[in-house]
Amino acid sequence: MVARRCWRRALRRSVLRGVVVFYASLVVRGKLWDGRSVPRSAGRYGPADGECLSLVVLGDSSALAVGVLKHDETNGARLARDVVASLGCAVELEVLARSGVTTAGMARQVNAVAMRTDRGVALILIGGNDVMLPSPVGRSARRLGRYVRQLRAAGWEVVIGSCADIGAAPSLRRGVRDVASRRSQTLARRQAARSLAAGAMVVSLTTDVFRRQPDLLYCPDGFHPNADGYLYYETRAAVAVKAASARVLGRLETPAERADVVFPQTRQAARRVTSEPGASFIPVPAAGGMVAMHRYVPGQRLAVSRNSAMVSTAS
Repeated sequence: MVARRCWRRALRRSVLRGVVVFYASLVVRGKLWDGRSVPRSAGRYGPADGECLSLVVLGDSSALAVGVLKHDETNGARLARDVVASLGCAVELEVLARSGVTTAGMARQVNAVAMRTDRGVALILIGGNDVMLPSPVGRSARRLGRYVRQLRAAGWEVVIGSCADIGAAPSLRRGVRDVASRRSQTLARRQAARSLAAGAMVVSLTTDVFRRQPDLLYCPDGFHPNADGYLYYETRAAVAVKAASARVLGRLETPAERADVVFPQTRQAARRVTSEPGASFIPVPAAGGMVAMHRYVPGQRLAVSRNSAMVSTAS
């Protein structure tokens, strides 16, 4: 009986892979890279002893950094080093992201983090596959909001990278790119609205640089970014990840301080996520839905104290 169930499960997976490969051939020219080429980046970064922060990376190929060939150029490794340099603590990095997953398919990743006894920062990069599949993006955004609430209830700080412009990929077939761009923008705004309302920090990954310089920013498959492309996203996401890390460690100033704009409602902030490239949107605790927006400035640093006491991060 067990063997029969395993056989049926394997058959379903095989059929699903076949359907996905066939569908991909309709919208993408050439063969896409998969997650098997991505080097492992999990492990401890920074000092061997002392305070240590848990950082987990969840999501799809953009979180896994498909298209990168060197360990130290993955999103996780770069972010871990940024946190170490900014806050002076060690970082224990774990990457649970999987290539090809949709928002619905990352439930197992979220459950694994929510059941852990330690607390830290969870970075979620998801949405590209939701955009490319013929399914409602609003449903994907609602699922993401539920994931954020689940992680926040478990005591984790959460950072969401809003859906990037999938339509910029040069390997997409003619007629697909415009549709993918419109769906990407819609999903990004809905992700931001749901995630901010659930207590996550959101960073805008909107940009036109991939359309202007595709030869420099995509790996050979023309769909996934290369190391330079991921560096663009990582430097923007790092601002929110360091803010979340500082909050876990009890070192972050009030988010509204030094903010460029403070929105009274999350929906007002969410509408700006596709018009403020690189900006970080940080909910203001106990402020009835207020969101502080910090525009991206290259080389900016957080105002933190290395001597602050630990504080609770649960919502």
